[in-house]
Amino acid sequence: MSGILAGCAPYAHDAPAAQGRDSTINPAIPLALSGQDTLVRLAFSRHDQTVEPGQFQKDELCYLKAGEFRIDCYSDGSSMNLGPTDSNDLLTDNPMWIIGPADGSQLSVEVMKLYGVIFLIGGSLDRVPGALADYIQSPGQHLGEAVALAEVLLSEKRVQFQGYARGGNFTVAVELTDSGRDKLTDALDEVGEPSGSTQFVTHRQRKTARSAVRPIPADYRP
Repeated sequence: MSGILAGCAPYAHDAPAAQGRDSTINPAIPLALSGQDTLVRLAFSRHDQTVEPGQFQKDELCYLKAGEFRIDCYSDGSSMNLGPTDSNDLLTDNPMWIIGPADGSQLSVEVMKLYGVIFLIGGSLDRVPGALADYIQSPGQHLGEAVALAEVLLSEKRVQFQGYARGGNFTVAVELTDSGRDKLTDALDEVGEPSGSTQFVTHRQRKTARSAVRPIPADYRP
């Protein structure tokens, strides 16, 4: 895990694992996070990976993608991007990035940075339903893409986001809570009547029994 996130935080090793346990992932590090609007589960590859440096923005720690949708994560926050010139703030601060351990231990510094990155990812994804709802109700130039992602989040049990760090790739499965589902449903309901050439579908009672993680195809178009 630390190898994959090596580009996100200045550390090279996780805290030591308990004797007899897998040393590649510290069992104390939370990989399943519960927020107000989402449940987030991170998964890291155990295999060596090739990273494409050119895909990163300047000073970017990591980014996540689902179809055309992208989340850029920086040390001081994150943004939701529906297009090259259509960026919307998710987090505008990341206090864990500037708070360090008082004992000055390098191991403690590394572990805190690791927590900072994981909570940055989880916190950013927890803001997505609200940010999408706001965008749909006050749309920019990529309303179609925003509606398409909202539809997928509502119709699938879990939606898989592909994560990219400078040390390798990871995946994040995102599941809506009742709060997150209500925000998106209300936003779609508000624009639910036909308007011009654009049609929207109300999702108030849509349910699904499927529990398997289903990624959005890379070539997905709304």
